[in-house]
Amino acid sequence: MSLPTNQYDSLTGSWTPQLYPIETRVTVKNIDWPLTLGQVKDFLRVNDSYDDLYLGLLLEGVCEQVERYIGLDTYVRTRQSYWERVGGQVWLPYGPHTTISSVVSVDDEGNETALVLNTDYTVNGMEYKKLSIDSAPNRYLKVTYLSGYASGECPSAIRAAILQEISLQYKNRQDPNTPSRVSVNGLTLEARQLLAPYMRLDL
Repeated sequence: MSLPTNQYDSLTGSWTPQLYPIETRVTVKNIDWPLTLGQVKDFLRVNDSYDDLYLGLLLEGVCEQVERYIGLDTYVRTRQSYWERVGGQVWLPYGPHTTISSVVSVDDEGNETALVLNTDYTVNGMEYKKLSIDSAPNRYLKVTYLSGYASGECPSAIRAAILQEISLQYKNRQDPNTPSRVSVNGLTLEARQLLAPYMRLDL
């Protein structure tokens, strides 16, 4: 979805409001992956613990690949998003979203002022939330929120795609004769077909 075309006028000229943040970062990272190491090892039929460290890293890495592709968090973490030019609305990236813990206005010196729900802003949406800003913030708007599927709620198709990618990367990690896979954004066609219904097309 493209950014809005309507512009706002100020003393310094015209500017276009941002629906999406200029920066989003993880501030608290949960370790409750959509799959356990035991489930990964069962799928791969690995009975020893020699590769546990590598498989753990591979699980995290493939989850990150999948999240970049579909625009969703496969497990819960706390995120902070920042906007510099705020109009009437802002949309939270990633998701599914649950709790919005704080919405603050930040000035050029870094001083923060908490905005009040249902006075300065309102929240709309169920799984994917957007904020209507009723009180103009200072230079920046900062929103802190929970994003991602809760434990046991990540859809089976997403988990299946993660397992498939882990299997391919694990089994082919030391074979120089393995033919290259047809992939987009690092994911195979089969994985992308499983993930297609879950892509956030509005981001």
